[in-house]
Amino acid sequence: MHQTAIIYHYFASYRLPIFLELMQSKKVEFTLYSGVDSEIPIKRIDSNLSSLPIEKGGLRWKFLKNHWLVNKKFLWQSGLISIALKSDFDSYIFLGSPYFITTWLAVAIVRLRGKKAYFWMHGVYKDKPTKVDWLKLNIFYKMATGFFLYGNRALSILRKHKVKPDFRMHVIYNSLDYEKSLKLRKLVDEKELKDYRLSYFSSADIPIVVFIGRLNFVKRIDMLIDAQYFLKRRDGKLPFNILLIGEGEEKSTLVEQSKELGLDENVKFLGAIYDEEINANALLYADLCVTPGEVGLTAMHAMSYGVPVISHNNLDVQMPEVEAIQNGVTGNLFEYGSVENLSETICCWLAKYPVKTKEIMEACFSVIDTHYNPYYQKSVIESVLLKD
Repeated sequence: MHQTAIIYHYFASYRLPIFLELMQSKKVEFTLYSGVDSEIPIKRIDSNLSSLPIEKGGLRWKFLKNHWLVNKKFLWQSGLISIALKSDFDSYIFLGSPYFITTWLAVAIVRLRGKKAYFWMHGVYKDKPTKVDWLKLNIFYKMATGFFLYGNRALSILRKHKVKPDFRMHVIYNSLDYEKSLKLRKLVDEKELKDYRLSYFSSADIPIVVFIGRLNFVKRIDMLIDAQYFLKRRDGKLPFNILLIGEGEEKSTLVEQSKELGLDENVKFLGAIYDEEINANALLYADLCVTPGEVGLTAMHAMSYGVPVISHNNLDVQMPEVEAIQNGVTGNLFEYGSVENLSETICCWLAKYPVKTKEIMEACFSVIDTHYNPYYQKSVIESVLLKD
């Protein structure tokens, strides 16, 4: 059986479903390597899963020692060089970050030993590459055999710069807990919708706009609250209520903003929720999801439950998951940085769809079912490893 090592800095908790799926592969035996500590506050996969049998939900997982350097910008991983020199894997998959010093050395060693080395990565998504992007495109990325990418924009930019031939670059998208979302999906009837609205707000007739994710500055939730206020003043009535699911450094600022604008009864902060059934209900009964900043995993989470998504159109500073937004079908894009255009985009969508339709929900489900799930990711990864 083909043997592959996957080497990361650490494994964020949302990645557990894809790694559990890879463990079940009948074609490739995957072994995970990572440290356990992170440079940012993020929920990680429980390391105790390394001691459980695969058939009981465990992971074939071994550990490296992370050493974060220069204000935690760079990483040295003790143990990785030894793995590159001595292990007998057929191929290696690294997180494609040039800030991981040992990755440079390990990839060089692996390639000199005649093994395949792949980068699982975002790639470059700016039209005008920065100095760091130039380093990636012209030196770092060329060390690898090929790439597993999160989106098509990165593929097009790598193709433009002729980093690798097309058959070496593969888009595998991203995924969350697909199986759980399938079990919790349902089409929502009108009575259920109104009852849910009334559980948080005073009116059953006003749409709910939801956000789920970390409340940090890059998400620009302040723009969503400003849009709510802008439309209320312009039209003389409340356009929508807001549910915010998540914690983060911007929460206290957003709470104060909603109070100052007289919207504290119309903006509800639910905090971080780790019970997916509660999250599923919030998303199923929401009419629209809005992320004025970078959209990321929020788009996948929302669409998994049939919720269309609005985010900004500046692809140079977007996340690859923005590609799931099909204008007029699974959401819309607004003019980057413009509260007025964001307001108009939300207003137009809710005027047309004050309650999301079955067709909209099915379109969102289809995006997830087709590409953004662990089964699709595994099938592409297996195919590439066995073909090369």
